[in-house]
This record gives sequence, C-alpha cells and structure tokens, in this order.
Amino acid sequence: MKGSRGQRLVLFAWLCLAAMAAPAQNIVVQSAFVNMQGGVFDLNARIIFPLNNDVRTALSDGATVSLELRAVVERKRRYWFDAELIDATLLRELSWNAVSQRYILREAGSTEQQSFTALDQALSAAGQVHAWPVVVEPQLDPQSTYSIRVRASIRRGRLPDTLRTLLFWSDSWNFGSEWYAWILPR
Repeated sequence: MKGSRGQRLVLFAWLCLAAMAAPAQNIVVQSAFVNMQGGVFDLNARIIFPLNNDVRTALSDGATVSLELRAVVERKRRYWFDAELIDATLLRELSWNAVSQRYILREAGSTEQQSFTALDQALSAAGQVHAWPVVVEPQLDPQSTYSIRVRASIRRGRLPDTLRTLLFWSDSWNFGSEWYAWILPR
C-alpha cells in the first residue's frame, strides 16, 4: 500500500514537471484599445497567435484555419447582471496554397486577400487589427458606464470536400485567449 502511494506521488511530480516543461502555445491579446472617430468606436488590437504544429499540420492537410477576434460591449449595472449591448466577431481565414507555395490570409466576407511566404508572417498579420468599427455613439447612453472585452481564438476550419469524406473521424481543435477587458472611454 505504501509503495503504491509513493509511486503515485512520483507520477504526480513527474506529470507536474512535464506540464511545466511543455512549450507555451497560448494565444495572447497583447494590447487592445478603442479610438473614437466621427461617433464610431474603432477597435485596435495586437494578438499573438502561436506558431505550432497543430496549425502547420492543419494547413498542410488542406484545412482552413479560422482566426477570430470577439468583442463584447456591456453596459455596467449596479444591482443586476451587466447588459450585453454588442457581441461582434471579426473572422479571418488562413489557408495554404500548394501551387504557389504561399499562405493566404483573407477576411471572411471580403474578396481581398494577402499572401505570405512564411507562416509566422501570416499569423503576425492576422494578429493586427486596425480601426475595426465595433459600436457607434448613438447606441450608448451618456449616463451609463460601458465595458469592452476582447478575446481571440484559433480553430481548424473547413476541409476540402475530398478530404472531408476521408477524415470524417478527425476531431477538430480550438484554442482561445483569456478575456482582455477595460472600461470604454467616453
């Protein structure tokens, strides 16, 4: 009995050390702020998306990787839950073009795209958000206080039709950052 407890402690210590030694693959919202121009609150953010084997493998397998930034604006309440005013998502898709040997980054719903020779360049560009309109001033009550929070995530998107039938059992993955929150300036 005592030997099994000692073995469990050694196993637990080994697992703790292995978890600490594992490389950090976290998505980080490094900075985020809003600028108000013409009554529109534009969100600017810098996100660090990890360069890891899951992303590299998914792209080389022909899958699209979705890079999302979610912004939530809430009206602060004193005696009740905060009221959600806006919940918007900026979606970017990253794919690998085997013919041109380039990574293609595009914003969902847009025909414009950017092309990169290296994956780290594409992920860096995907993490730059400039002047994304999130909320307009008429939506805000001048007597209330509002908070804004943002969160980034990355997930494997759609597979090409030919691979979808072959890899139907393949489980998808999804990584997300912590919420980055602040009071909306007035």
